[in-house]
Amino acid sequence: MRLKASSIYYALFLCVIIGLFLGGMILFSGVNKKLESHLEIQHRLMDNAYSGIEYGLANHQELSSEPQDYSLFGSALDSTTIQRRPWGAYVVIKSHAHHGRKYYDKIVMAGERDANAPNLYLPDHGRSFSICGDTRLEGRCFIPVAGVERAYIEGQNYTGKHMIYGSESTAGRSMPPVNRVFLKEMLSISGEIKPWENSDSVTNSFANEPVKFIDDGIVSLNNTVIRGQVFLEARDSIFVSATADLDQVILKSRVIYVQRGFKGNVQLYATDRIILEDGVQLTYPSVLGIMEERFPEKENAQIFIGEKSQVLGSVFALSDKPNFRLPVQISIEKDAEVHGLVYSQGRTQLKGTVNGSLYTDKFYLETAASRYENHLLNAKILNQLPEDFVYIPLLKKENPLTKIDWLL
Repeated sequence: MRLKASSIYYALFLCVIIGLFLGGMILFSGVNKKLESHLEIQHRLMDNAYSGIEYGLANHQELSSEPQDYSLFGSALDSTTIQRRPWGAYVVIKSHAHHGRKYYDKIVMAGERDANAPNLYLPDHGRSFSICGDTRLEGRCFIPVAGVERAYIEGQNYTGKHMIYGSESTAGRSMPPVNRVFLKEMLSISGEIKPWENSDSVTNSFANEPVKFIDDGIVSLNNTVIRGQVFLEARDSIFVSATADLDQVILKSRVIYVQRGFKGNVQLYATDRIILEDGVQLTYPSVLGIMEERFPEKENAQIFIGEKSQVLGSVFALSDKPNFRLPVQISIEKDAEVHGLVYSQGRTQLKGTVNGSLYTDKFYLETAASRYENHLLNAKILNQLPEDFVYIPLLKKENPLTKIDWLL
């Protein structure tokens, strides 16, 4: 019996189809295995990068500003490069996980969480301090042996039921020491130095090297957008307009003036003055820092936080060559709020609210009628920060770092 020629063609066609199908299945299987291997490596790189961040936060003191390779899980194939560098008062940790030509990066900004920080620390100089009006002291308060007393000034007596709504302990005779290593490296920021050319917009990712601008005169930031890892220093002064858009940048000068209505996330460092007009909002985690370098002869260095302004972060005033007649000072005006850390090596005028920790050598109060020492009138020191709030590592402690925000 003879088959028709067309039957042979059909059989060959069917064989080709089956062969293509089987070949496709084999190819698909190979591609699928390759994809699985690729995804497995990517997931491992992600895990390694996150593990590098956790390792860096826990062991930040042993890290260097130069990238260092770590084999976190004992595998030579999976290496993680970890780098630590200061960004002002905070720390940036970069974790670079790599496997062959594949890699995955994570970058985090970190600070210090201190669950044992006092809410008030006022050294014992042999005299009490006084409170009046609607003043409220909460949390753990370290105060002089002479304690706290009621006072009557400006026609107002103390209205509270308790003197302290929390615990009371005796303070030492001096302020807790600051971390000099931290202060030394705080503004030691590497990077190419460029002249400031009044650019309308500057953006630099934290995945890159820092960008540093220096100007010999006065810098005025009007309708200017500066975002990311940008450091701007002016020899004379910096004026920040309400129209400026600043995010995570560092400004340094002799005097820094911030206009009413400005809102942004910045670190401001000055040698003479930082002035926030009324209604300024500095979002978390911002920093105001005075670092007086010369012995003051005519006027003291100070930070002034205007009425209804709000700072979420840290405020500190220090002096390398203090003059006891003209100490550094911080003034927090009526209805102004600082949520975080306030540290004044000199004196503090508190007419508003500090929610967190306030360390000051002395209090002062200026009214229309008179001037008082170690008096609080209608002031609030509260213990209401969220548990995950992160400070700057200003004081000499060795706490592990805590993540503030992912930068990449």
